[in-house]
Amino acid sequence: MTDRIDITNELDQMSEKLESTLKHQEREAVFAHEANERFEKNLACFREYYPNIASAIDNYQTKDDFCLHVTESGHGNFIPRGKEALLYSQNPISQTKKQLSEQIARPVYSLTDYTGYPENDEDVRIHSRYMVKLTRFMKKVRECGEPKVNALPESFPSAVIFGIGLGYHVPLLLEHTQFDYTFLIEPDFEQFFASLFCTDWFDVIETVDSQGGCLFFHLGVDHKSFINDLEKIAEDIGAFSLVRSFCYQHTPGYELNVLIKKWTEDFFRFQYGHGFYNDAVTGLAHSIHHIRNKAALLTNKSKKLDHDTPIFIVGNGPSLDEAEAFLQKNQNKGIVVAAGTAIASLYKKGITTDFHVLVERPYSNYEIFGNIFPADEYKKVNLLGLNTLYPDTNKRYKWAGIAGKGNEAGTCLLDVLSQIHTAQVLPLIPYCNPVVANAALSFFLHMGFRNIYLFGVDNGKQPSGFHHSKDSIYKANNDDDDSKGYGCLEFDGRMIDGNLGGHVISNDLFLVAHVQLEKLLNLFKVSSCINVGNGAKLQGAIPTDAENLMDLEIPLDKDSTINSIKQGFFNVLPIDDVEDNYIAVDRLDEICEHILSIAEETSSTRIDCAHQLQRQARYIYSLKGSSLEHLFHIIKGALLYYHCPMITLLYQYESEEFCIEQYHQLNELWKSYITEIMDDYKIHYDEKCDLGKVS
Repeated sequence: MTDRIDITNELDQMSEKLESTLKHQEREAVFAHEANERFEKNLACFREYYPNIASAIDNYQTKDDFCLHVTESGHGNFIPRGKEALLYSQNPISQTKKQLSEQIARPVYSLTDYTGYPENDEDVRIHSRYMVKLTRFMKKVRECGEPKVNALPESFPSAVIFGIGLGYHVPLLLEHTQFDYTFLIEPDFEQFFASLFCTDWFDVIETVDSQGGCLFFHLGVDHKSFINDLEKIAEDIGAFSLVRSFCYQHTPGYELNVLIKKWTEDFFRFQYGHGFYNDAVTGLAHSIHHIRNKAALLTNKSKKLDHDTPIFIVGNGPSLDEAEAFLQKNQNKGIVVAAGTAIASLYKKGITTDFHVLVERPYSNYEIFGNIFPADEYKKVNLLGLNTLYPDTNKRYKWAGIAGKGNEAGTCLLDVLSQIHTAQVLPLIPYCNPVVANAALSFFLHMGFRNIYLFGVDNGKQPSGFHHSKDSIYKANNDDDDSKGYGCLEFDGRMIDGNLGGHVISNDLFLVAHVQLEKLLNLFKVSSCINVGNGAKLQGAIPTDAENLMDLEIPLDKDSTINSIKQGFFNVLPIDDVEDNYIAVDRLDEICEHILSIAEETSSTRIDCAHQLQRQARYIYSLKGSSLEHLFHIIKGALLYYHCPMITLLYQYESEEFCIEQYHQLNELWKSYITEIMDDYKIHYDEKCDLGKVS
């Protein structure tokens, strides 16, 4: 009897297994059919909307064991490269819905505090006055003590989604919330490739497009390329696309964790540094004066130079002192390029400057440089500057050459004039800000020189060291009222890896400068740049202790090399002034009036208000690449500095009624700002900067 029961049980179990296997085979067959159809529809959609991604899909070679596993619920599952476990449970949709529900209920948001701008009533420039008004308004809003928005609303400005996985969460999230800007980040392209069989991306893409939204895929990225991609997007469509974001991690993984850490560390880059009206109109005015002064503009690329010529780019960091003996002994064997105030330190050390690089537009900087270096010595030096530079500066030097700085109103105008009068597009030297050393390196890499030495380009200081060279114009201690010299920007505890080990202490400004230097070296594929001393380590440069530098032996005909640089790269435009029609005062009036007309429309919901801002921004950004691009830059900074807090405010507090009420009040300030720009431009478009000038 026992044997018969056991046999019966075994037969029942075998029958169940067979039935289960047959059902699984049926699920696999159904999934295979649906998945292949889905893949083809997805690929066709990517070919229409994202041709570069479609090309990557076409060319992608899967690994030999690439496999999509069919779950009990009939959905695809996947084991990522280098992992042993499947991404999902046997019911991926149920699992994803649970995760999404938790994320929506307890969301993580990016948020910028707009109450920290300096309240300087002494600075009467338009932008400064309106930033003071903005700061005080945002403080008043904060003091109301309204509850912050908690659960994710049905509309929100942006979503930054880390991990595509098989994509199940994306359509579910977009069903719940409509975003203006959605960023999808996936370091593993293979996972995205697998998602093409599992998720109806064609439906996602077409839905976002029909809503007027923007969907960005960041595939196969590491943390550096991801941040670079975001910077490019912020430049192309505006930083307001990122400042108020729902941040969601879908899949686990080391690469994603690094990306998220980098995103939080570098988020400050998208909050500030937008440029602003007074800077833009001053840069335009200075560019006009450079034309009137017959300044030589960077227009050509010479092929006659010896690009192995040693170029000594000298900043004013403390490591300059470490290399003093080398520079004194070898100054006649290379071209000495002083960045900013380093010219005074070099003079004290008995080292002759061949080229002095300057970028700043304020009159106060012009005045300072007049005080720190003898007038007769300036006449022995050549100037390299950006077109934003205070234009009277040129007259101090033996010769002056000016290059266009990107993202500037004046540069756009110069480029139009260059194309009209010389049939040449004006070359722009890349990554030439935020400090003078960036411009110096950019100049000489653009010219083709590759034998570059960096001295005193530290972007920070040793934990127990000085912030500048001992011969600099700066005080050793800002708090010492009795010591001579100028106060300097404090280093506030931000850290960068040290060039020779350890770390240096920095701040946000020099962190950006450091990143820009690394971008330059990467862009020009430089492998021979020597970074000397105990400053910050630069990816792409060779770290070198000053004591290990070998004296140069090959003599240099400096006069001939310097003349070749000046004659080979620079030309004067064949005009004496800029005609009024290129200044386009009347067109700026039209643009401002159109912005005001949109801003004055009735808006009674968050979505109405958000779309009101979006329409203004897209109108302004449509000017990019046109003959009126200089007017885009005149307005862009003001727009970003006001639209970013306005979009943040709309989605900062739980009460929609409160947010809209505050938005309307802030909108009045914004309209007033635009009106002042319209009135000011026609008067001051060619007025030199007077910041720091005593009346």
